[in-house]
Amino acid sequence: MPNYRCPMCRKICSEHLDLARHYLGQTDKKHKDWLKTQGLSYASLIKAQVTEFGNKGYQTLADVLKKTATAVDEI
Repeated sequence: MPNYRCPMCRKICSEHLDLARHYLGQTDKKHKDWLKTQGLSYASLIKAQVTEFGNKGYQTLADVLKKTATAVDEI
């Protein structure tokens, strides 16, 4: 089963949802700037995560990461 690499810091996670959790845990400029290039806002994702049911913020980002994150075989 492939793992997925963060487009900004090369962290490897086993699932897109875990990668989204990692991503929203980062507050540095490069991670936030990447979100902007994808048409997303860090603040809106965090707001959706804490105010809506079903991990809405994580799931929105995970859907984008499914299309953009590099699959790797290593852990």
